Amino acid sequence: MSTMGWHPTHAHLRAVTLGFGLLLVGIVLGRIDLVVLATPLLLVALAGAASRPRVVPAVAATGGSLAVHEGEDLLWSATVEDLPPGGVVAAHHPGQRWLEVEPADGLLVPEEGGVARVGIGLRPVRWGRRTLGAPAVTAYDAWAAWRWVADRPQPLRLTVLPTKEQVDTTAPAPHPNGLVGQERAGRPGEGTEFAKVRPFEPGDRLRRIHWAASARSGTLHVTATHADEDAHVVLLVDAVNDVGASEGITGARSSMDLAVRAAAVLAEHFLRRGDRVGLRVFGDWRVSFLPSSSGRHQLRRLLDTLALVEPGTARGEEALAARQGLGAGTLAILLSPLIEPASTQQVAMLTSAGIDVVVVDTLPAELASGAGPGSTPEERLAWRLRMLQRRVERDRMASLGIPVVTWAGPHSIDRVLRDLTRRSSTPRMVRR
Repeated sequence: MSTMGWHPTHAHLRAVTLGFGLLLVGIVLGRIDLVVLATPLLLVALAGAASRPRVVPAVAATGGSLAVHEGEDLLWSATVEDLPPGGVVAAHHPGQRWLEVEPADGLLVPEEGGVARVGIGLRPVRWGRRTLGAPAVTAYDAWAAWRWVADRPQPLRLTVLPTKEQVDTTAPAPHPNGLVGQERAGRPGEGTEFAKVRPFEPGDRLRRIHWAASARSGTLHVTATHADEDAHVVLLVDAVNDVGASEGITGARSSMDLAVRAAAVLAEHFLRRGDRVGLRVFGDWRVSFLPSSSGRHQLRRLLDTLALVEPGTARGEEALAARQGLGAGTLAILLSPLIEPASTQQVAMLTSAGIDVVVVDTLPAELASGAGPGSTPEERLAWRLRMLQRRVERDRMASLGIPVVTWAGPHSIDRVLRDLTRRSSTPRMVRR
């Protein structure tokens, strides 16, 4: 609630000043025409002065903290009470970057029974944490002679979570080693995926008896299945550099946009299958590591952590120390534009430790083609040289058996996961 009360509008002050001024000049100079011109202005000024509201309105508005996804619409609303008869309320949101406001020019709402309810549509278009400035709320009386300006309501704090697409891929993750989940284990057990029909053994459940095979052979046979287990997946997000321009969810995407949104998609995919998913972010001193876990709450923790990412706040080799806490049998998915040379070095270290690594290239396609940033010929030449070096590094990783895929949607790593699952059954040497 504002404690300043009602104040005259500029229109009311002009009517008073101009009306009395013309009246005074007309009387002094004996100009009847000026007196006639002053008469309607004086009548409006007197009517406005007589209609001055005596009660200060009260406003209640949306505030606090909210969590929404990119592109999700939300409504900022306010209720203004104790308005004078015939009054109106004007509301306008100042807007800011990564926020679409509807209507952008504000709105006018007439009072009904002394109460006016206003609502402004907001649509965040990029992930992150931000505080939205509160809209300006102003009330006017019926003559627009008096106005009341509300104190700015409590600001709205938004956590904009990265958008996630539905993934219907059936590609399994290699090395399932837990107790729950949908991944097929390398050993027989209680599960849903058929393995073989074998002779009955003590301890087998009667519901597993395969009556057709038992009738043909004359001895009891049962249906064996593969155990359903979970995999350990760690998402490694390279936030050392943010390359390219970002225009929100509907426009151009930077490398950080692609990495964060891809991490959200992959996290939901593996968690929905019952796997354990962790997160490590390099290049951001505020966000470093989220322990692996499973379930719906883990997905929300992952999205909250991704919304905090601010690229380029920490640099150096320590920011890319990817092996900490990861052991053999882990599936590590590195999401990186592959601009920082240290990221390719860490991929080699992870692979030599027996960790399956999938590199997801998040450099925007228009930048990878060579048309990079730079306002001078020297900068553009340097970018082309870096792209050539980057291509050599990608070819070197591919020659070492490290899959490198360009992110083009949820199915980008489908075939790679199938290849890794087949390869996981092959013995190999690792460095201890």
